[in-house]
Amino acid sequence: MLFWENIRLALTSLKSNKMRSLLTMLGIIIGISSVIAIVTVGNSLTATLSDSMLSLGANNITVYLDRKEIKDETTEEGYVFQNTDGVQEVLDEDLITNDMIMEYKEKFPDEVYAVSATNDVLSNGVSSVGKKSAAVNLKGVSAGFFVEKSTKILAGRLFTAKEMLEGRKLALVSEKYVEKIYPSNEDAIGQDIVISGNGKDYTFTIAGVYEKSDSDMGMALLVGSFNSASDVYIPLKTAQDITHQKNYTNVSVVLKSGINPNEFSKETEKFFAGYYRTHRSFTVHAMSLASVTEQLENMMNKLTLGISVIAGIALLVGGIGVMNIMLVSITERTREIGTRKALGAPNSSIRTQFIVEAVVICLIGGLIGVMGGIGLGALAVKLMKGVATPSVSSIVVSLLFSMGIGVFFGYYPANKAAKMDPIEALRYE
Repeated sequence: MLFWENIRLALTSLKSNKMRSLLTMLGIIIGISSVIAIVTVGNSLTATLSDSMLSLGANNITVYLDRKEIKDETTEEGYVFQNTDGVQEVLDEDLITNDMIMEYKEKFPDEVYAVSATNDVLSNGVSSVGKKSAAVNLKGVSAGFFVEKSTKILAGRLFTAKEMLEGRKLALVSEKYVEKIYPSNEDAIGQDIVISGNGKDYTFTIAGVYEKSDSDMGMALLVGSFNSASDVYIPLKTAQDITHQKNYTNVSVVLKSGINPNEFSKETEKFFAGYYRTHRSFTVHAMSLASVTEQLENMMNKLTLGISVIAGIALLVGGIGVMNIMLVSITERTREIGTRKALGAPNSSIRTQFIVEAVVICLIGGLIGVMGGIGLGALAVKLMKGVATPSVSSIVVSLLFSMGIGVFFGYYPANKAAKMDPIEALRYE
């Protein structure tokens, strides 16, 4: 009963000094609003990143060529041979071959669903049709590439196995490309396009239009580059005929359902690295995008936490404001305190009254801060065209922390009030 009476007294005190109470809460409101908004934006960015990585194939494995770390060699005569392979040109025979890929698939038939290989023919080329043009990247892809990317065709069709094998001059273009050149997706099918770059022109016939996916954004986040060019896909054999490069610097492995990518990446790396055991300059590494996603999420969470801690400093500033206003309030209510003590109120009752008042101030400020933080976070996420995901745990922790600040910074003024001499308090003017 006494507890509710203390809350009533606290609310009555706040009503009698509305402006002062609001200014006292301001530090708490700003601090909690900042923390909630930052956590909301951080959660949204993390979720967007995870979704983008999943669209890239977070459960897949990337196998890539890498240079060995070669130390200087000392001959029997004591001469030191300075290794210069760090600047050696990568030759086609150094790359991952089709034979390696075939043996890999044969060894792991229960784990490997498909292997995606690509051949980059041209970056930042230009495709022109009449007066309209679009920036494009020309890329040769294998059949496994469409499995890896879960490519959805909006018009036309994918390449047939025969067309892939024969290296036909066909192309798949994105809806982004069509928007710049043709009236509709259907109008693009069967049209010839000319792609210019590096002083050469390449002509292809459009076989299909694929849907632009979130993987473009995911890859941009992964490599830190936002290229506005649209990808044009051609059969891998066609690209190899153009570049005269038959092998690959990297391939992607699409795993069957239920296979742990982090564990199987070790088996994959061991298999491919075996071909390069005696190679002087190069080896092969395997990386699971799931592990990269996990690392990026941890990094984002740590960044969000760090910024939230900095924003939380405003809560401490708000706590100091609460202490200051409580000291002023106690001074103003000295005769009230003296009267209560003269009527027999124990020190603990006086102390509890003012601690509860400080907690109520912080709790009301915390509730306003939570609503403001959710609103600010949702607005920021909306401007970034994301989905707001407020953290329930951060809201609860923020409110508990604000109440803790009320207890911590309210104790000294409350204890000072409890120790007042009732006779001196009654004589106070």
